[in-house]
Amino acid sequence: MDDSSNQEFSEGFVPVIRTSGDVSLREAGALLIVAGGDASLNEGGTGALIVGGDLEMSQAGSGNMIVGGGVEMSESAVGQMLTIEGTVTDSRIGVLLAANANIENSEIILGTPQAIGLGVAMGATVFLLGRLLRRR
Repeated sequence: MDDSSNQEFSEGFVPVIRTSGDVSLREAGALLIVAGGDASLNEGGTGALIVGGDLEMSQAGSGNMIVGGGVEMSESAVGQMLTIEGTVTDSRIGVLLAANANIENSEIILGTPQAIGLGVAMGATVFLLGRLLRRR
């Protein structure tokens, strides 16, 4: 969908949601959500989510998320999240990159410092392997 108005979806599946406004999913799923405004996921999930505004998640899940504003997340799970700030309660996140995060009773596998360290280590490893394997 390509629309500047707010989009609401309930009890179903939508492959791609694209809007410059807000989007809300309740008991629904989507492969990709791109929203210029705020987003709300309640008892639903998405493969990838890009939101320009704030995000509110409750009992929801997502593979990858990029959020331009803040995140309020409870009883949810995310593979990778990039955001400015967030409050995470009773949730799980694989990789979290955030300038400011308030974590309560949640599990974060790699926080911001660990994720940066892993990126540097992987970059150095690939660089050194490339130099070693390069033919002259």
